[in-house]
Amino acid sequence: MPTIPDISSLTLDQRIGQTLCFGWQGRTSAESRSISIQAREIAQRMGVGSVVLLGRNVNSAAPFQTRAMLDELQSLAEIPLFVAIDQEGGSVNRFHAPFHEFPGSMALGAISSGELGLAAGELYARRQAEAQARELLAVGINWNFAPVVDVNNNPDNPIIGVRSYGEDPFLVARLGCAAMRGYQDSGVLACAKHFPGHGDTNVDSHLALPTVSGDRARIDSVELVPFRAVMLEGIGAIMTTHILFPELDPIRPATISHAILTGLLRKEMGYDGLLITDCLEMNAIADTVGTARGAVEAMKAGADTVLVCHTLETQRETVQSISEAVESGELPESRLNEAVERVLAAKRRFLANPPLALCEPWRDPAHISIESEIARASITVVRNSGAIPLKQYSRVLIASMHPAIDAFSRFARRHAGAVESLYVGPESRGDPDLERLEGLERYDAAIVLTCPQEAWTDHQIDQESQARMVRIFASAYGENLIVAAIREPYDLRRFDRISNYVCTYGYRGCSLEALAGALFGVFTPSANLPVTIPGSH
Repeated sequence: MPTIPDISSLTLDQRIGQTLCFGWQGRTSAESRSISIQAREIAQRMGVGSVVLLGRNVNSAAPFQTRAMLDELQSLAEIPLFVAIDQEGGSVNRFHAPFHEFPGSMALGAISSGELGLAAGELYARRQAEAQARELLAVGINWNFAPVVDVNNNPDNPIIGVRSYGEDPFLVARLGCAAMRGYQDSGVLACAKHFPGHGDTNVDSHLALPTVSGDRARIDSVELVPFRAVMLEGIGAIMTTHILFPELDPIRPATISHAILTGLLRKEMGYDGLLITDCLEMNAIADTVGTARGAVEAMKAGADTVLVCHTLETQRETVQSISEAVESGELPESRLNEAVERVLAAKRRFLANPPLALCEPWRDPAHISIESEIARASITVVRNSGAIPLKQYSRVLIASMHPAIDAFSRFARRHAGAVESLYVGPESRGDPDLERLEGLERYDAAIVLTCPQEAWTDHQIDQESQARMVRIFASAYGENLIVAAIREPYDLRRFDRISNYVCTYGYRGCSLEALAGALFGVFTPSANLPVTIPGSH
């Protein structure tokens, strides 16, 4: 069994190391057989307490290659490592097939808001987290940066959106607690994020510094509700956010705010678990105080672990900056020791058992079943003039500017033979003049898949062109047009006069397969929107 030392036996460098969670560059390929030079340095020379895996570090098609890499990394560490990842489900997953990616948080919110009700949503949230935990543990990962307990009450939020369970703080709290129990009861450290809340922003903190301007009463009744709930249920870790809350601290964003991390979270709310920053290389910190300086400021504010995901030189500067701050007395050694004690306490709680024997839980029929059940239960018909289901139509056209059209069309053809697809995106198949689309009259009905702008993907969709495409199809098909929002339900704001509107909350294969089943009458959707779409009626 892993041995977690007492803090009294650790040198200053070792104690500083335990407060670090670092990632490394380099894409893992099928030929990779060992860890990278950067990974070796952060584990062996810097003695980090935790590492974080990003998509570039894993080869999903060869899960046990990741396991071998992490076993080697653990063998280099003097103290057992926390190995963290963002495997939220839905739009944020570092592992793909054969791992199960699940429909995501807002899909669970839709189930809870529909006919099945909150109890069913909680059960699904917990079962999903249990399945994710088993799959992560099998490859040596023991910390998941989930659940997201941000309350998404801003439809223009560019980074949270469907990663949130919805806009109702109490719904988010209940589902967040259920997911947390699923992770932690299975042996994976859960991490509620992003404190004190990233749901009411229209700026991505990866790119700039957002501001949430609500007063204290509003913050108490919205943003803090889910965090209070998961704290009461025993959440092992909480992640900070790089957002300015003027009502709480008019000068410093949450990650480096003593008033927020110590005054509010520690003293007022009573949280004594592990507190980790979001990545300090995000522009909201890197372009303001700077990453290395931000690490010192975050620890002074009350953070126990600082997250630096990418750049080796920046990581070296971060270690040096913390060391100099401790030696000068700027960062009191008592504050460092407090942070280290929390890291070691969390390791004793979650690293007490030996790693799982080699197994392949992603092949478990129960995991396949729960993924499919959640996907089907989450499909939400917002409007239906009678076009759904499509059984009465003999020829159906599917159109989209998003490449997910290919997978959806394959699923649709399982239910109807006369289905054709038309990709009108700009990437590799041309950008046809929408006004000159021909042959639309050959089809009895049409399905248009829509998606918002996704800055982190290669396929960028011009929103005005997409809205114009929907209007062209609405003119051609009238009430025989179905618009399916395959990510954000808020797409409807751009084309309100649509008679048939359906939401999936994501375009993972399970959700697209469920969408096809719902539209062609295989099952009757029962979910409801967990958010409000402004201006729609």
